[in-house]
Amino acid sequence: MAEDSASDKARSGLKKALVGKAKKVAGALTRNDSLTSEGRLEQEQARQIEKADTLRDMAEAETEEATEHLEAVHEAGRHEREKVERRAENAEKQAEREAEIRKQAAERERQESVVRERADAAREATAAEQRARREENAEVADAAADSAAAAENHRRSAHDAERARLEAEQERRRAEALGRALDERDS
Repeated sequence: MAEDSASDKARSGLKKALVGKAKKVAGALTRNDSLTSEGRLEQEQARQIEKADTLRDMAEAETEEATEHLEAVHEAGRHEREKVERRAENAEKQAEREAEIRKQAAERERQESVVRERADAAREATAAEQRARREENAEVADAAADSAAAAENHRRSAHDAERARLEAEQERRRAEALGRALDERDS
């Protein structure tokens, strides 16, 4: 439809230019200055219309080209946005993976710390148990030494008591013998 309108305008412009040319020639032949001027005017008007149509066509072509360029820019922008969004998604996924790796490393570190603490506690418990055994053995040795000393003291005391009993028995016998000897002498 635009082509029909353009060709209609072209025919109309050509017709006006021909009519103007005819009036100009007729005015020159008839020496009618007014007709010659009118012909020139119509020719100039046809040229101006043709120039305006050409400028309009150029403007339409430039507008169409600008529109295509704008669409291309929009398309490039859309592609760039999509690339940026993909990069952002990838960066986010990478950050999530790295966070998960750090979380797992922290969990491993915590577990290793628990294992170390348990091992330290077990070593401390073993050391405390060994100290307690040494102290118990020392106390048992001290008690055995005390018991041995007490048994020795008891043995000595029993020996001393036995000797004292024997001495006392001897003294009693001497006293009895002395008493009998005194009784015999007195009798």
